[in-house]
Amino acid sequence: MNINKIFLYLLVITTFSSCQKVIKINLNGSSPKFVIIGNVTDEPGPYTIKITKSVNFDQDNVFPGVDNAVVYITDQTLNITDTLSEISSGNYQTHFLSGVSGHTYHLYITSDNNVFTSSSIMPTRVPLDSIYTQKSLFGSGTDVVPIYKDPVGVGNQYHIILKIKDSISSVAVYIHDDALQDGNLVSEALMNSIDIHSGDSVMVELQCIDENVFQYYTDLSATIQQNSAAPSNPQSNITGGALGYFSAHTSYRKSIIAQ
Repeated sequence: MNINKIFLYLLVITTFSSCQKVIKINLNGSSPKFVIIGNVTDEPGPYTIKITKSVNFDQDNVFPGVDNAVVYITDQTLNITDTLSEISSGNYQTHFLSGVSGHTYHLYITSDNNVFTSSSIMPTRVPLDSIYTQKSLFGSGTDVVPIYKDPVGVGNQYHIILKIKDSISSVAVYIHDDALQDGNLVSEALMNSIDIHSGDSVMVELQCIDENVFQYYTDLSATIQQNSAAPSNPQSNITGGALGYFSAHTSYRKSIIAQ
């Protein structure tokens, strides 16, 4: 299936926030799709669900928000439901929901006779022990190394965000599971696309994600690395034909000042 312009936009803007990376591929036109990006974390809310429509590659970079959708999230563990309010075009926000490890969160969206649903289980939080910088293993840059202890026998999946000053490194999608390192102290260098100078702030965020969200990021990583005119979309954990993902995850951050 050919991807369209909004998916490129998701790759370079939504997933990586302030990333400036451009991916140049030839794209064929396709009918608009709903694109849903949503996160519930163990940090204080409110949480936001973003709903937009895709556009073809030859159209302007205007990705219309989907208005007047019905959106709610249920904490299935506590059996409570938070109906979200639209705070701006395509952006829907919770009121009282709190993210708790071990709880299952169910997303429900209706719009234009379309129904989209998703579920995500928030894993147990894993703290970052420390982070440090080192000379890049490849090239002349500087890599960042986070250190954390993987719990024994749980089956953990991680998504890592690296931020240098006000920019998020976009050289890769940083993901990791404990298939080969269960219960070990993990210290794997993050290849970095941003020059680091003395005095720069360096932040690493370790997200513990569930298996379906890990699969989404795995597919996203493969898509970025593909050299094809028609790469495939990442496998969404949202039913109903939408692109994107819904993730209930924990978050742990550490920052240092580069020397």
